[in-house]
Amino acid sequence: MKFRTEYVATRSTLTLSPDYPVVLLGSCFAENIAGRMRSCLWDASNPLGTLYNPLSIEKALGTLLFSSHPGMEFYESVFRAGGRFHSWLFDSRISADNRDDCMAAFLERKESLEALLAKAQALFVTFGTSWCYYLADRKDYVVANCHKQPAAMFVRSRAGISEIVERWEALANRLKTRFPQLQIVFTVSPVRHLKDGFAGNSHSKAVLLLATEELCSRLDFCHYFPAYEIVNDDLRDYRFYASDLVHPSDEGVEYIWENFRATYMDSEGELILKEGEKILKAWMHRPLPSATRRVSAETAAEEERRRREIQLRHAAFKALHPGVLPLVTL
Repeated sequence: MKFRTEYVATRSTLTLSPDYPVVLLGSCFAENIAGRMRSCLWDASNPLGTLYNPLSIEKALGTLLFSSHPGMEFYESVFRAGGRFHSWLFDSRISADNRDDCMAAFLERKESLEALLAKAQALFVTFGTSWCYYLADRKDYVVANCHKQPAAMFVRSRAGISEIVERWEALANRLKTRFPQLQIVFTVSPVRHLKDGFAGNSHSKAVLLLATEELCSRLDFCHYFPAYEIVNDDLRDYRFYASDLVHPSDEGVEYIWENFRATYMDSEGELILKEGEKILKAWMHRPLPSATRRVSAETAAEEERRRREIQLRHAAFKALHPGVLPLVTL
């Protein structure tokens, strides 16, 4: 007797290697998977911060990579509120006390993104919602984040399938031309946006699912990873959700990560990930303090020897796989 519909991962035609970086963009779900990758010393990052709707992600990428005047476009997106400067193109992590610092953060993101995509094997794009907010006085200007500004400043509208496909097909082709090695993987975030209501959230996700399906059917370098389906059709029990009953729990994210590895990793890649995870866990381990909170010279020397051994192990690992992350102390 079966009590759940279980997702069975199938190997993709795309095989990823931890020797090459991966760029993940979009909602907070992208950050969760990037964190799992980094825990294995895989160079994975989300250089644009949290972005939710496909039109904002497309606009941010287009401004950073393909605008003839990126600095001017960004400067025009900056506004002041609450004593700080923000950008309509990005989340609050690019906010600053003055415009110059905002611009510096923007240019840093641009440089980081270009460098990563030049080496990256894959770009993962996670769409969270098809609901978009536009400036009320510029109804064609979609914003990535409302930055807690009054609702009267915005017009809310849901993007359509054809609009998403049209914009992303054009952007994907430009990305492929500039970065020929790049493969694009679309995902739809399993996180529900219940402020839209149950029906509103379902309709929003349906638009994203159909848009990604159409993009993958048109472009042979585009793929789809079913994170949404794994959570909503397999992990249907609330024990796999965080306390807000919306975001997946750590166990839920781990289950998605296991299916991700089964989909995109071969045996060699799995061995690299396992070794990277062991090295980082050993490096992050700290001995428990003694009852007297004092550490003897012998214990300190032993700990220093242990950490040197880990550094040597990592150096040998990185010599074989130059693309893996360096050791860091958190």
